[in-house]
Order: sequence, then structure tokens, then C-alpha cells
Amino acid sequence: MATRTEKTTNYKQIFRLAFLVCFGLLVRWGYLYVSNVIIKYDTKKIQRDIDRKQAKLGSFSDRFGYDKLQYVQDMEQNDKMMPWSDHINAIMAIFWDLLDVDRSDTANIEFSNFEISLEKIKLDGYVTNLRLLYEWVNSKKWLITRFEELDFLENISIKTYEKSEWELWYNFTLTANVINNGK
Repeated sequence: MATRTEKTTNYKQIFRLAFLVCFGLLVRWGYLYVSNVIIKYDTKKIQRDIDRKQAKLGSFSDRFGYDKLQYVQDMEQNDKMMPWSDHINAIMAIFWDLLDVDRSDTANIEFSNFEISLEKIKLDGYVTNLRLLYEWVNSKKWLITRFEELDFLENISIKTYEKSEWELWYNFTLTANVINNGK
């Protein structure tokens, strides 16, 4: 059997071990408590900073001209990247190229009602003979071939044509897609 001094020594060791475990738990609890307080303080500081910046951003929307700035930014993102002046110049260049195709010696082909954009063209016209649209006549190129020589057009087609009421010419509608903004 163990003597009284040995029993006391065992209790002292158990007590010391229990004290160390309790002290370790207390230190750990203190560390977690201080960390939690610091995190809450930092969170409140960041939230105040966010609120201040949101209030500053909100004040911008109340300023004069903000809605116009938003409109311009929306246009820049959603509209064509080409400025309107270049847009008009490109459309006019397409128009003059189309008129060059119209110039024939005999005035057997005439164009009218041009609808030109940077995506597609549509024009009405008339010819005195349908052969002028589809085959060589007197060693001159047919109309579709002359349009195909324009490197900014593709999918060229004449979907409708009809004889005029006096049967002197044939009305037709030519459509084509414009590629590379007509360049």
C-alpha cells in the first residue's frame, strides 16, 4: 500500500495537471475572446467604410449630368464602335459604288429606292431585259456579276421581279449583306 506521502504526492500531481489543463483552457478562451472582439471591431470599421463609400457613390447619381453620363456609357457599350460621321461616310461610299454599277451605256438598267446600312442593302430597279440580270449581253457583264465584284457585299440576290404594267421593263428588288462595314 501506498503511504500517506505518496498519496499526497499523487494528489499534488493530479492537481497540478488539472490546474495546467484549466489554465490552458482559460488562456485559449481568452485568446478566442480577444480575437472575436478584434474581428468585430474590424468588421464594424470595414462596414463604416463601405457605408461611407456607398453614400459617396449615391451622391454621384444626384449630380447634374449623371444620367447623361450613364446614357453615353450605355451607348458606348451597346452601339456600334464606329462614330456616326464615319458611319455616314461609309454608307455614302457604298451608295456611290452602287451608282457606279448603274452606269451603263444604254440606260437599260436603273436603280431607285436605296436602303443602305452597314449591315445590308436593298434597292429597287428596273431593266429592259431580264437577260441583263443573269447573263452576258453584248460582251458586258451581267448585273449580279458586277455586284459580286464589290468586295464589301455578300449574299447578293434578286428575290422578286415583275413585269411593268406597260410591259416596257421589269421591276426587281436586289438585296445583299454588307461585310466589314463597307470597307
